[in-house]
This record gives sequence, structure tokens and C-alpha cells, in this order.
Amino acid sequence: NASFEPLWRNSFDDIENAYQNAAYATIARKGNQIIGYQISSATTNNAHLARLAVLPEYQGHGYGSALTNDLIAYFRRLGISLISVNTQNNNAASLRVYKKMGFILTGERFPVMKYCP
Repeated sequence: NASFEPLWRNSFDDIENAYQNAAYATIARKGNQIIGYQISSATTNNAHLARLAVLPEYQGHGYGSALTNDLIAYFRRLGISLISVNTQNNNAASLRVYKKMGFILTGERFPVMKYCP
């Protein structure tokens, strides 16, 4: 949760459920501490990086790139070359990582809404 603004935080149970249903999920460790993770889904023809997180104090040190490179290699071995990811237009750090990894902007925009009774 430290890696996300409140709107984008998920409960431990939600993350556990996503992990259990993932097509591919990995963690990054420094010693015994988990400092990052990725959770991806897939269909027969494409994959989606659903969640990428690195603790703030370790961001900018290549852990997000390493996790992303690993999932790209994994899905390529399965014959999947189309991989998508969503991020906010103003998330410069995420956009920089994804562009560096070879992702391109699609030009599509997704509205973000929330319901708060």
C-alpha cells in the first residue's frame, strides 16, 4: 500500500486473491524483505500487467524494470507478445518505466470514477 495513493490501494485479501488467480506473479526481495511484486493475467493471445509495486524507498533502483523484464520474458516463452498495462496519465515514474521497457501509449483514455455513498 505504501506504493499507491489511497484510491489505488487494495486490501491484503484482494492482493492474495489476485495472486491466486494470476497467470504469472513474482516478487523482488532484498535479503528477507519483499520490496516489490508484479501480478499479471493472461488469455490465449495476450497478457496484462495488472499490478506492479515497489516500496517507495527502493523505487528508481531498477526493481520495477526487473520485474517487468521477467514477465515479458515469461510471456514470450509462452508465445504471447502483446502485453498491456494501465497507468494514470500523471504517473510520470510508471510511464517512464513502461516506456523504457518498450511499451507504447495507445492513445486510449479510461475514466476513473469512484462511488462514495
